[in-house]
Amino acid sequence: MPQIINAKIENYTTILKEKSRPPSKGGNTKARHSHAIFIDNVMYTFLVFGSQQWAYKTDTVSFEYDVVDDKYNNIKKETLVTVDKNGDPVVRGNRGSKKLRTADTRLPARRSEWKD
Repeated sequence: MPQIINAKIENYTTILKEKSRPPSKGGNTKARHSHAIFIDNVMYTFLVFGSQQWAYKTDTVSFEYDVVDDKYNNIKKETLVTVDKNGDPVVRGNRGSKKLRTADTRLPARRSEWKD
């Protein structure tokens, strides 16, 4: 099983993977997001519930990952360990779970007006 041990992060990004929702309906912070960590110009990704970062640039990370089709490096999120700049292990990000969002957001109008 390939793994990364005590690596510094170059960049960290998140991308919304579920259908978007307006802030009045709860917004997108708890929706499923793809998180990407860049280490030595290599991208490692994982799909989780929430947009909160699991690591920052000042942190070091260790994790195991799977290589899929020789081009995707998928992090096993349960193995991701973050250590802050003081050397203390830190738990960041939303580590819960939920159902995948499948419904489209509705227009703010009656159903009879949707066709217009």
